Order: sequence, then C-alpha cells, then structure tokens
Amino acid sequence: MLTGAYTALVTPFDSNGEIDFPAVARLLAWHEHSGMDGVLIAGTNGEGPSLSAVEKRDLVRAAVEHAGNLKVIAGLGTPSLTEAIWLSDQAQKAGAAASLVLPPYYFPATESGIEQWFRALLESSDLPCILYNFPKTTGVTLSPALLRNVFTYPHAVGVKDSSGDPDLLTAYLEVAKEKQRIILVGDERLLLRALRNGGAGTISGLANSLPVLVSRQVRERSDTFQQLIDEAVAALKKHPQPAVHKCVLDHRGLPGGPMRPPLEPLSHDAAEEVCRFIDRFGF
Repeated sequence: MLTGAYTALVTPFDSNGEIDFPAVARLLAWHEHSGMDGVLIAGTNGEGPSLSAVEKRDLVRAAVEHAGNLKVIAGLGTPSLTEAIWLSDQAQKAGAAASLVLPPYYFPATESGIEQWFRALLESSDLPCILYNFPKTTGVTLSPALLRNVFTYPHAVGVKDSSGDPDLLTAYLEVAKEKQRIILVGDERLLLRALRNGGAGTISGLANSLPVLVSRQVRERSDTFQQLIDEAVAALKKHPQPAVHKCVLDHRGLPGGPMRPPLEPLSHDAAEEVCRFIDRFGF
C-alpha cells in the first residue's frame, strides 16, 4: 500500500545544469534515515516540467537503484498522452511503485475529455496510478464524480490533493472510503485533519527541508507536531518552491544546488531569513 510519508524530492543539478546523480543518491539516503517511506521523483518540487522525458526516465531509474527501502513514485506531469504512456511504461520497467499523474493542463478540456485522457492512460499501463489534484498550477480541479468514474480501474489507487481546500479534501476522503482508495495530502496544513479522517499520508514538499517532522507526524498524529508544521509552512512556503528547499539543503550541507531557468534561487535576504528560521526551529 502506498501509505505513509513521501518527500516530493527536489532534483539536484550540477553547475552545468545537468542532473547530479550522486547528489540524488545522497538525498535518498538522508530521507530514508529521516524516517520517510518514499519519494516522488520529477514532481513540482523536482522541477519536473523542466526535465525532458528522457531525463525523467533516467532520474527514476537512478532513484530506484539508490532508494534502499524507500518506495519511488514517478511524476508524470505532461499534457501529452503519448508521453505519459511512455513514461509510465519506463517507470514500471525501472521498478517504480507508482506514478503520480497530473490532469492534462494547457488545453481548455471538458471534464469528459479529462476523464477520457485518464482512461486511455490506465488502459495502456497497469502501473499503480495516483491522480494529482493541483488546480493552482494546472487550472483543473478533479471533481469527486470524475474520481468515482476513474476508480473503476483497480490500478487507479488514489489521489494526491494539493488544493488546500478542506471541503474538497473531505469529499475526496468520502470517495476514497467508498471506493477503497487512498488520499495523500500535499498541503501539509491539512495533514492532521486528513490522517484523522481516513487519509493515507502525504506527498510533501516541506519534507525536503524537514523530513523528520513530517515523517513523525504521519506516524504520531500529534497536535503539537501539526502546530510546528503550520509554523514551518508559514515561514518557508512564503518563498518560492523548490528554491527555498534547495536553500535549506545547502545550508544543512546537503546537495540542493542551482535551479533550472526560468526558476531562480532565493535572494540573499530571503536565504538569510530562511536559514535563521531553520537554525532556530530545531528540526
């Protein structure tokens, strides 16, 4: 089961802007040591839209090779059905545990068209698939009715919800209970609410900077830890992601590295503010 705490892992690049594969291995070891259950590769925090299909394939292969006991979820963020099918096939061959799939963005598609897109993918690949609701980025909200329809495929195993909408999360949790599927939250401020109402865990960007806090919260379901998570989200996520997490990793002596254009690193003042918070925070 794809339950627990997953890091939406940043992609470390070298000074030439290429994927730094030894750095990926270092990050994976750190997250395993920090109690995470798995990682998402080439997602939003992994700068997935800046990676070519071949780079995504190679990154998933490297992650699986160095994952240890971590489960690897492959990010399939593309509006191209052909590319999504190919990436799903490559991820399955590499040994990924599942894919995380955004709805097709850019196009002004109807809900029926989006459902057909997911059905075509699921009919072409039997890799377990987690649908990804992130309307702030895609402009598409996956309705509970769409989920019910897509969940007729047994390998459509659940949803990651990054909407930040507690009412929509509640509706998703009801569908998940009805269809015996999983809900993983992306907005960590709703993590405890989800866990206490049937949620399976999180795929967390915050876990790049604070994996021990996130992994412990998934296991312990603590009001105190949720207060700390809320404080960390307020302090860190007011800055651009994943730049803020790469800044924290560099500050910790771990490989964060540069960003790929068009994304930029934090400003000097922002980086100093973030590092002061991390030093004071205690996780």
